[in-house]
Amino acid sequence: MVNLTIDDKQVSAPKDSTIYDAAKLNGIKIPILCHDKKLKPFGACRMCLVEVEQMKGRQIPACTTPITEGMIIRTDTPDIIKARKLVLELLLLNHPLDCPVCDKGGDCDLQNLTYDYQVNSNRFVDSKFQHEIDYNNPLIERDMNRCVLCGKCVRICDEIVGFGALTFIDRGIETKIGCEFEKGLNCEFCGSCVSVCPVGSLLARPFKFKSRFWALNKQNSVCGYCGTGCNLTLGVKDNKVLTTIYDENQGFHKGQLCVRGRFGYQFISSDKRLTKPMVRKNGVLTESTWDEALEVVAGRLKGGTDVAALATARLTNEEFTLFKKLLEKAGTKNFDHSAGYAHAALTDGFARSFGTSASPASILDVQKSDLLLVIKTDTYETHPVVGFEINMAVKNKGVKLTVLSDKRGKLSKLPNAKTLVHTPGSEIVILNALAKAILDAKLTDGSASIIPGLPELELSLAAYGADAVYSQCGISAADINKLASEYAAAEKALIIFPVGQAYSGHTAELATAAANLALLTGKYGKEGCGVLCLSEKNNSQGAVDMGFYAQNGSMNALQILDACTSGTVKTLFIAGENPLNSYPDKDKVKSALNAVDFLVVSELFMTETAAMADVVLPVCSFAEKEGTFTSADRRVQYVKPAVRKGIQTKTDYEVFSDLICCLGGQIPPSTAAQFDEIAGRVPGYQGLSHASLRINSAFAPVSITPAFVVPKVPAPVTTGQGMLAMVTGSALYHSGTLSQFGEGSMYVCPEAYVELSRTDAAALKIADNDLVNVSSNAGKLQLKAKVTARMPSGVVFVPYHFSAAPVNTIWNGAAVTPVSLSK
Repeated sequence: MVNLTIDDKQVSAPKDSTIYDAAKLNGIKIPILCHDKKLKPFGACRMCLVEVEQMKGRQIPACTTPITEGMIIRTDTPDIIKARKLVLELLLLNHPLDCPVCDKGGDCDLQNLTYDYQVNSNRFVDSKFQHEIDYNNPLIERDMNRCVLCGKCVRICDEIVGFGALTFIDRGIETKIGCEFEKGLNCEFCGSCVSVCPVGSLLARPFKFKSRFWALNKQNSVCGYCGTGCNLTLGVKDNKVLTTIYDENQGFHKGQLCVRGRFGYQFISSDKRLTKPMVRKNGVLTESTWDEALEVVAGRLKGGTDVAALATARLTNEEFTLFKKLLEKAGTKNFDHSAGYAHAALTDGFARSFGTSASPASILDVQKSDLLLVIKTDTYETHPVVGFEINMAVKNKGVKLTVLSDKRGKLSKLPNAKTLVHTPGSEIVILNALAKAILDAKLTDGSASIIPGLPELELSLAAYGADAVYSQCGISAADINKLASEYAAAEKALIIFPVGQAYSGHTAELATAAANLALLTGKYGKEGCGVLCLSEKNNSQGAVDMGFYAQNGSMNALQILDACTSGTVKTLFIAGENPLNSYPDKDKVKSALNAVDFLVVSELFMTETAAMADVVLPVCSFAEKEGTFTSADRRVQYVKPAVRKGIQTKTDYEVFSDLICCLGGQIPPSTAAQFDEIAGRVPGYQGLSHASLRINSAFAPVSITPAFVVPKVPAPVTTGQGMLAMVTGSALYHSGTLSQFGEGSMYVCPEAYVELSRTDAAALKIADNDLVNVSSNAGKLQLKAKVTARMPSGVVFVPYHFSAAPVNTIWNGAAVTPVSLSK
């Protein structure tokens, strides 16, 4: 620590602090416009000028000046106040005084500083800027007339998002922030620039003219989309969520959100939400009462050996536990989530390799590692904020990045990143080849020899020499050997891969193959090391921790649907899932739902699956619930209601509680009591409670029992003459099927598409936005073409989120599907 004096106050601060950091740490306020704790110091605004005695009282920027031992600083001398007023006058010289109609009013740093320093007149006169306002972007309005050139939007887009959509243009008084070739803003739409803008130059268009900032009730919550577990603050007025509010001190991500978290909140207060229970009468779903609906459902559940259930991974931990109790009370253990395979990397793969159904690494390890091995560039699309962490690790800390993927992507563009584009579906072959290269070169860690299963693994890898696998994966022996050597030599290395319902190839075998690499080289159980499985939904890890999946011979999700078709399952309860849209093989799913005697669906919206139900129960979103979520890296977080639930809606917890009571069972008196039960039963949750989690989130520790496992390698898929290899996955702007109801996501990505290479497009005479027929053995789908440079020849990509053009019409769950394209 460094000792110094600020305004006659003896203080101390870490040696790498700036004067601004030291002052803030010790409760001394220095005004500033261009600073954000995530960004590198910039010193643009000059509002933070201070005097340092050792520098003969010169005025220097506090945000860029490092502290030294014994430094004596003054932050509010008459000369400093005079200088700050001068800065404000100059900023206001060309700034439009349109505060009454500016959405930033009340949250504008310039407005607040003008008030604080009583700048009620201006000694200078000049004309106001007349820059054209950019309304082209559906989510972000850009008015450079209000810009104060702090540069935060430019820096955050470059340093963290890694897109570089904005830059400084021109010089001197004509300087402005703009886009390449003076075009409109066309970017990832994450809204990071909006979040850090200190004035009204960048505004969130969905929130424009909805409310004044001071009228908003600010409610802290946890994002309800992917498994990253981002914290967010919801702006609420009249019991409606109107926006998200930036807080640089929030979460490991310091308030940074992706397009879904920042702009996809509209589903919470959507007018399309279900508001009343519905019961099918004479073949028609009819509005009903809760008493009637629950009585009908309870009657079907009694003695339910023929009962089964499917659930979304967006339920809280408390709801999963109570749902299990309800189903066990009904006499069944046939329940699952996420199509049954989207959690297999954890429940089967890691369970065998690490002795635990959780990742032995955290998101915090990304920036602490020396080498990142990312399997699929889709990691950025599935978990964008983790992608930001990767950006910062590579750009700011020099972490090496290698990507194994069937296509190029955003991560491929990072400095010195190497992308090994392989044949689709060959990930396990490559990982096995890497393991063999490490063994052959004797690069294993000493601890590997005592881990059970090593001889069997060595024997199984005999056929996976780097030269031998080239024909299967398309990666050269030199690249495989080099990567194996770099991974083994790195002091700290981390493997990252996403899982989800669109990634049917990312299952237990991929997880065990990745785990073998970590175990061979001793890269697990320590900082910056391990294997991080990025679960698809906000509580996918919680669903696993609560045991809501097929175990001990019970049926998994796809087997449950087969049993519906055969008549073995007669009552199916689906909580929040939309398998007709998101499970493989739409026709098969539809046949199962048609065949089952009785279908209950609890949902926020009238989805395709809900429309087929005999009883539909309107339930709450994450923003109306109390409970806990567990992120992909096992961070347990408390969530409380941000808005009051509708009069005729219930939380899933209340639905399950009411049904247990109808069946004569006992329920905990509260969600807090239910969590206490969880804490006493689930490994790693001991000592946690709602009371403690309200104050701070906590990691549920993972205990590792390593073992080498021989992964089963799927047979390679051959596409045949004139066919292309289709892979499915997530689009950057969407998460599962829920984001269809988040207007922000749909503004920028409103429909499905087929993405193909320029080579294939030229050969097939397909242009961008052409309507194309995509045909497989399962069916045909008409999609718009998206021609890009990132796709390799012979491979096409289709996202899976969209009900209007469901990819499961042509996809039966295979990791790679042969398709043909025609106009």
